[in-house]
Amino acid sequence: MLSWEYPPHIVGGLGRHVFHLSRALSSKGVKVQVLTFTDGSSPSEETVDGVRVMRVNPYSLRYPDFTSWIHGLNLLMVERVVNLREFDLIHVHDWLTATSGIALKHVMRKPLVATIHSTELGRRGGSLKNEHERHIHEIEWLLSYEAWRVICCSRYMVNEVSRFLDCPPNKIFQIPNGYAPDSFPKPAPLNRRDYARDDEKIVLYVGRLVYEKGPHLLLEAAGKLRRGDLKFIFVGDGSMKPYLVDLSVRLGISDKVYFLGHVPDDVLHALYRLATVAIFPSLYEPFGIVALEAMGLGVPVIVSAVGGLDEIVQHGHNGLKFHPGSPSALAETINMLVDNPELCRRLAMNAREGLGAFTWEKVADETIKLYELVLGEYKSGTWKPRV
Repeated sequence: MLSWEYPPHIVGGLGRHVFHLSRALSSKGVKVQVLTFTDGSSPSEETVDGVRVMRVNPYSLRYPDFTSWIHGLNLLMVERVVNLREFDLIHVHDWLTATSGIALKHVMRKPLVATIHSTELGRRGGSLKNEHERHIHEIEWLLSYEAWRVICCSRYMVNEVSRFLDCPPNKIFQIPNGYAPDSFPKPAPLNRRDYARDDEKIVLYVGRLVYEKGPHLLLEAAGKLRRGDLKFIFVGDGSMKPYLVDLSVRLGISDKVYFLGHVPDDVLHALYRLATVAIFPSLYEPFGIVALEAMGLGVPVIVSAVGGLDEIVQHGHNGLKFHPGSPSALAETINMLVDNPELCRRLAMNAREGLGAFTWEKVADETIKLYELVLGEYKSGTWKPRV
């Protein structure tokens, strides 16, 4: 399994996905080897929960940009794995490790499975604006072409990969992401008054501060609400942070907003426990593991009716939805929820009860079925290692 991120080096949901999936597969008797990166602060090889984790260090060379860094990482991955023989199948996650996966497929003559977590066209709103974005899109297309089967996490992503990457629908398998009840450590001992007054309710945003996640929409909604009894806490970092800080000042709500950046999981767990509501206002969201995490910790959620979030949340049953991209609709939805404790309680209860459909054990079972299908076709076919 090839992934550019894996604990302790986590950037987003992809790393958490690979961690939980590899661990669940290992618990079911699958011999899993994960190849990922290190910055020198983690071991080059270790075994974690039965998973053999191998790491290469792309920081041994300097690169002019992130895409060049990724290609350097892939070269090191091929070098590390090319002499290994004890594996039956290669599983790649997104374009970030596509080139190493494709190279190993042809060198080793082993079948390749790809999980495509998102697409560049989707992230960019359907329009590629420069050579960098077109380059990533072309690698995604090549990955979907070279893969024996492609895994997507939602109906939304199945349609997107089929449409944007010209991938035949019968080549795509939908396997949702999971929620791990044990994914958060014991909550840190936070003092609520460090974040909000006693009369203030906490509205929590968790996610990267990038356009497609919609943090600006929550700030604009806060500006429309003009309520003195709400405090808006943003957990996460990203390229939009300077703009968002400036926007909070221009909206006159900077005293009602905290930008905490990245926080440890125990602090995040504690913040969820303090929150009245968690908001996920994405403009683009292939699935939304973070919404499952909020639900699992008993926090009522408000999400934009887009992508995987639209499939996870049933409006009025296990959460509330608002029209994507509308700060006014979000403001109205926040008002409706924070002023209705009984609705908060009912949504949170229903959400927690429905999480049984999203377990990593079920994800692993479906993934093993796909592995067995691919290996069965591979063994009965003529495409084999050259002697």
